[in-house]
Parts: sequence; C-alpha cells; structure tokens
Amino acid sequence: MIEIKGTVLLVFIPHRDCKKGVTLFKRSLFSSGFFGAFSFPIASPLAVLSRPLAKDELKRVAAQLRECTRADGRNAGKTGKITAGTWDAVTLGGLCFGGQLLAFPVERLFQAETAFPAGVVVERCAVPLLAEAVMRGDEPMGEGKKPHPARFSFTAGYAANLTLRPLRDDGYSFEWRIGEPAWLPKIPRGKTSRGPTAS
Repeated sequence: MIEIKGTVLLVFIPHRDCKKGVTLFKRSLFSSGFFGAFSFPIASPLAVLSRPLAKDELKRVAAQLRECTRADGRNAGKTGKITAGTWDAVTLGGLCFGGQLLAFPVERLFQAETAFPAGVVVERCAVPLLAEAVMRGDEPMGEGKKPHPARFSFTAGYAANLTLRPLRDDGYSFEWRIGEPAWLPKIPRGKTSRGPTAS
C-alpha cells in the first residue's frame, strides 16, 4: 500500500450495512448544494493524532469505544447500539464537518488513561458526529435549509487511522487513506447496558 502524507485522524467507521442509506443521503446533500458531500468517507472523526496508532493501540481504543456504547443511559435496553440522529456540525483539524450526531459518550474514551499513549492526541472532537459532508462558510445552512436525515442505529464498527491530504485549495478536494481496522469487540451475550439508577 502506498502511504500518503497529511493530517492523521482517528476515526470510527460504522459497519458497511449503514453505507447504502448514508450514500443516498450524501447524494441528496450534494444535489442541495453541499458540494463537500463526497469529500470524506462515511466515518466519525474523533481526534487529530501526532502519529498513526499501532495495531495494539487501536485495539485498546476499540475496546474503550465498546464500553462507551454500553455506558450511555440514553441507550438503556438497547445494548451496544449507537444511534445516528439529528444533523449538526463540528470542527476538527481545521475542517468543518456536517453530519449526524452519534449518541454515545466518547468523552469516556479520552478520559481513559490507558487508551492513548501520552502526547498522541493533538486535538479531539467535541462530540461524535458521522461526517456526511465537509463544510465551508458558503454552505446552504440558513434557516429552513438544515438537512433532516433519517435516524438509524447500529452496533458494529471499527476504529482506524485515516490520513487526509488536500488536493486543491477549493476546500472540497481531498485524498484519504484508511488504515487497518480494529473492530469493536462483540457484545457479550446476556449483558445489558447500564442505564440510570432510580434514586
């Protein structure tokens, strides 16, 4: 595999079963004037890294992400499910991404002392978002023009390094390379997610 030089991101990528529906939504975005709809893969950018994570490091991240899916009270009774919901925008690595917010508390990932080696995380995303378009200031995000994607849920996905390199100065043209996946561990049978406890 030919490596490319550019910004290294940690991304979370849902199982390919989600791809068809998200691709159809990206097409509708593009036809509505979101010209960065195909500038980034179907992935959730979580952090900018100083270097790619090694395989064993990615496995630790994947294990911690699985714990995040099981720790969210909003998903109580739906063990390990991640819900893609309303449209929003986040900024990471100098880029603005538009997409669906993912309902699981990834802040736990960055609080875990063993998840990352010291100094590897340069910048982290404020909230997890399934990127469906790279945004610019001239995107059609005025009142009444906010996209309304269909919500969906999934349980399987993987963590990976992603290298992103701009090809032109138009703000939409990028080359990317996704590294080897580290799949989230399977959910143990008979386990239930931890919801809020009654007082």
